[in-house]
Amino acid sequence: MGRCAEGAVACSGCCACFLCGLIMMIPSLMLSGYLFWIYFRTFTPSISIEMFEVPALNKTSNGAFNIIDPTITFDLRLKNENLNEGVFYDNVNVTLSYYHANISKFSPIGNKARRVESIQSYGVPWDIAKLEVLNGSTTTFRVDVNTRIKIRHLLALFFSVNTQRTTLDVGVNIPVNDQGIKSVKKGLRMSID
Repeated sequence: MGRCAEGAVACSGCCACFLCGLIMMIPSLMLSGYLFWIYFRTFTPSISIEMFEVPALNKTSNGAFNIIDPTITFDLRLKNENLNEGVFYDNVNVTLSYYHANISKFSPIGNKARRVESIQSYGVPWDIAKLEVLNGSTTTFRVDVNTRIKIRHLLALFFSVNTQRTTLDVGVNIPVNDQGIKSVKKGLRMSID
């Protein structure tokens, strides 16, 4: 075996060969690290409102708004966007609010803890909300979600690790039109305020 010496040509066992081998391994180590990061990184689940319906604001179903149905129906979508992880939810608390444009303030109108739900709202100024949608505008409701989540990482076929529970508080404003539905066709993704 040769020795490391200044100006020495590469030989087996010398430190120059070791460094060359190490340099050659760096790209594969970087790729392995990137794939490991992709596999184990954690995303917060996405929460969105897919459907939101307020029959009291549908001008075609109840004529001239003579009948007030305070029921609000919504579909809350919880989506796990992690590759190899499970998400466990504590109680999912949903708060509905109505936006008072004249005072720029939201006031709560109902609470629920389920995914697809119809609730009886309270405190909505229906006359004002009807006028807003009849004038070709929209009226705004808000959905806020509060829950605690725990994520399970699957490290091997039969081995997993759970993270500690973390609090998730998200919400979204929902414009409702004169058909009594959200005016945006696609789901409205909730975000942290």
